[in-house]
Amino acid sequence: MGLDFECLTVRLDNEPMRRIRADPELWAVAEDQPPFCGPWPGEEPPEITRQLLAVLPRDTRRNHDFFGSRNHSQAEYLLDPVAYRTERTWQDATRTRIHCAIFGAEVFAPHARSGQGITWRCSTAAQLTDAVRLIDELDVTAARREFSVVEMSDLGVYKVHREEDDEESFQRNLRDLRSWAGHCRAVAAEGLDLMITLY
Repeated sequence: MGLDFECLTVRLDNEPMRRIRADPELWAVAEDQPPFCGPWPGEEPPEITRQLLAVLPRDTRRNHDFFGSRNHSQAEYLLDPVAYRTERTWQDATRTRIHCAIFGAEVFAPHARSGQGITWRCSTAAQLTDAVRLIDELDVTAARREFSVVEMSDLGVYKVHREEDDEESFQRNLRDLRSWAGHCRAVAAEGLDLMITLY
């Protein structure tokens, strides 16, 4: 079992989204329906699902196209290896700009969790634009100089293979990070937002 990275294009600022953020019981109904999972054949969707689907962008779906080797935390390390190795609590780490750029700028709701219990996070279009700026401004030469597979392994970064070549790992993570930035850029350009989780 592993933690796959997923995101969902949404509009956060509307009544149905505000309701599921505020109401754990309503979230429990909504999370078992589209867009959070597939439709139940032969079942009428509940009212909150119909309301959500009415305000979501056309063709919204859960997107698994990023960090396919479950290297989301490796990409976070690549963004700032010096900051990543700094001793800090998990709560402090989730507030950093590098963490927010990949995993979402804020918690969607404390009760909104994936199948493995990971809290859904979210980013507005403005927050996505900030994430793109951070990734675009990456000093690739400096990041490469600091990047180390062995160090990632020692730090317990998720899904690191200690025997992988540093350069190959760096290039793979940089490619995936830039692909993620491209998606965030496209979503923000439409004035849309993202929900993000590990599933």
